[in-house]
Amino acid sequence: MSNEHKVTESEIKEVWERLTSNEASVKSAHHRIDNLEKLADSVNNLALSTSQIASETKALREDYNKADAELQELKDKPIRRYETFVTAVITTLCGGIIGYLVSLVLN
Repeated sequence: MSNEHKVTESEIKEVWERLTSNEASVKSAHHRIDNLEKLADSVNNLALSTSQIASETKALREDYNKADAELQELKDKPIRRYETFVTAVITTLCGGIIGYLVSLVLN
């Protein structure tokens, strides 16, 4: 008896079909890997962009806070002037009244 096995045409055809199927599967896997690499690059770029936006937003917030403080200072300036004016008027009136009263007492 011989241990030799003759390969039949149907076995060759089956191996060929498996090989072709595996090759198509490998190509599909490579295509999906390429798409995943592109997606990973896009996610990385998005992360970098988000980081830049966060930095710019922080800088804008600081600029806004500074401008807000300056605006508040400008709003408060007329009030301070008014208060100074009222104080000066009251002081002048009081000084005038006291001066008048002193002059009445001395006469």
